[in-house]
Amino acid sequence: MYSREIRHDGLNKFRVIRGKSLYEVDQKAEMQLRVWEDQWNRVVKRHEEAQLKSNKRATAQQLSDQLKKERQLAEEYLILTIKRNKTVDLRRDLQRRTFDAEEPIAPELESIRQMPDPKAKVYQPIYNIIEQILPFLATNKKEEAKKRYDREHRIWMNEKEEIESRNEGKSNEYQSNYLKWKNDKESFEKNEKERLEFLESVFDNYRTQKEGSIEGYFDYLLNRFTLLDYIPIQRNMKYLIDTKTLYIEQYLPSIEELPSTKEIKYVVEGDEFVEIPLSNKFLNEFYDRLIYSLILSYLHLIFSNDKRNKIDSIAFNGYVDTINKGTGNSETPCIASIFVSREEFESINLEFVNPKTCFKQLKGVGSSKLHTLTSVPPVIKMDWDDDRIIDGKETLSQMDDTTNLAAMDWQDFEHLIREVFEREFSKNGGEVKITQASRDGGVDAIAFDPDPLRGGKIVIQAKRYTNTVGVAAVRDLYGTVMNEGAIKGILVSTADYGPDAYNFAKDKPLTLLNGSNLLYLLENHGHKAVIDLKAAKEGRRLNE
Repeated sequence: MYSREIRHDGLNKFRVIRGKSLYEVDQKAEMQLRVWEDQWNRVVKRHEEAQLKSNKRATAQQLSDQLKKERQLAEEYLILTIKRNKTVDLRRDLQRRTFDAEEPIAPELESIRQMPDPKAKVYQPIYNIIEQILPFLATNKKEEAKKRYDREHRIWMNEKEEIESRNEGKSNEYQSNYLKWKNDKESFEKNEKERLEFLESVFDNYRTQKEGSIEGYFDYLLNRFTLLDYIPIQRNMKYLIDTKTLYIEQYLPSIEELPSTKEIKYVVEGDEFVEIPLSNKFLNEFYDRLIYSLILSYLHLIFSNDKRNKIDSIAFNGYVDTINKGTGNSETPCIASIFVSREEFESINLEFVNPKTCFKQLKGVGSSKLHTLTSVPPVIKMDWDDDRIIDGKETLSQMDDTTNLAAMDWQDFEHLIREVFEREFSKNGGEVKITQASRDGGVDAIAFDPDPLRGGKIVIQAKRYTNTVGVAAVRDLYGTVMNEGAIKGILVSTADYGPDAYNFAKDKPLTLLNGSNLLYLLENHGHKAVIDLKAAKEGRRLNE
């Protein structure tokens, strides 16, 4: 699995986005960030509107009513989901939506009057008879006529410049509005095309029963019915065809993400809006009811929309991305888990149940107070199938305290590493599987740690080296960890590591075990061996 941490400082929200590919992680992250941004815009808009309202008491009441409406939606989440499910037809989502914004209208530009004509009669001097006979006497009249024209020309020039400036402003504003409208339209049409192509593939794949279609269809279904914007739209799904079981890892909101304001009051003395918080007792009960309602609504949506009867049972594990207040580190505890069959679930009348009582009646597992985020063991775990996994070979029983690990057959060495780590992980219920012979080309073994907090997939590589291990092998391991979506990588070698290898492994989920570490592990499990690098090198030269 790949992961990416995202935050929104304004909303003070944090989440770890996970997926099977970087593209999937980026898509989910961008979708979650858009949801947060929309939520933040509403908060900002709410604040701006509050500042602009002249009747501040009315504004406070309006905002309080809005908060109350959101709480009622959360408190009645299960019932509202059931009602909405009866009326919504997902096939309608395939209808093409239109871009509703109207195209900007080009402005009417002001016309400019004609420039004054210097030959016009009004700008010519008027001579009397004497001035006509003696033109030198008409000098003043010529200058006055010229000044009259120059004055009118300056007025005209000023008018022309002002009109041209206004016209240019109108044209620029229109061009800006038109380009924005054009870009918005193109972006809308592009997104609409991608949306329809995605939905058509989801529905067609589900109809033709392609591999992965069950997960894709119901992932879209659950996102489509998410009624509150603080509910994560992230989950991992896997359909187990042999048992017709849909396995779901759903990420749930933490209590910090719920709206904690009861009402908003306007205080005249300070000319300010004051947020009145919900009591901790109410908020805790509010959170627990929402989570139980959310889980039951997911189960209801899946079973009721499984028209092809492909799902006989659902395994649901609910996780919360949170920050441990004691350590400051991020954690993802499983706080609720349930395994339920279709027959068992459909015998319940959801419209009249108490969500928590119903969840417990269905043998769901969760702490008595979900808001404490107490980790519980999942009722059923993901089936980590891997086509590369092969049967292991016993090697520990065939070695003694004279066995030189550095001179072992490389395949036997990989089986030895699998056995050692299998015994190490089995103490906590984990398992280790060896993969197809890689000849130092990838994964040698895969460990599965079931711990709900720290567990997951771990890649193990075995290097039966006689020379110092360089950074290249460590870099290759890190790449494999990323490609496998593992939480950690372990490199085991009969030799030691160079400084560059240790430096590269710093601050990465990598553990480097040298020959001494390996011998120590063996001794912990009752076996002894030796590592003689010189003898192994000489033995190879003799064989050559």
